[in-house]
Amino acid sequence: MRLRLLTSALLVCGAAALAAVPVSAQKKGHDHAGHKHEHPTAKHGGILQDVGEYHVEFVAKDGKVTLYLRDEEAKDVAVDGFKASILVTGGPQRLGPFELKPASGNIIEGAAPGIPAGATAILTLTDKGGTAAQGRFKLK
Repeated sequence: MRLRLLTSALLVCGAAALAAVPVSAQKKGHDHAGHKHEHPTAKHGGILQDVGEYHVEFVAKDGKVTLYLRDEEAKDVAVDGFKASILVTGGPQRLGPFELKPASGNIIEGAAPGIPAGATAILTLTDKGGTAAQGRFKLK
């Protein structure tokens, strides 16, 4: 009897928690530890992901990868002193790592020839303070 009651209570709590997820995921901005966190949209036709404390838009086109970085408030981040590399995987195929360098403003870029559609790019981003973070981008 106790086990049945405990199981029922866990199921109800779990269902309530899952029901709340879609509602919070639809918000454009939300509060993390007392600060507002904006979710920008992709401005350059790329794929947008959170990588560490940055919003990174990943654009792969014509044998080149371009990253556009924005902060938690969706403002451009100056990328002087940043480092980035990507490793591309697609089935058994593996390309890279490709080193990317700061270009100007909030742009990091570099050559990355032969990236197939549908591959996954694994980005390692290191900011000027030495903090590294990783993100995965499923390419179209």
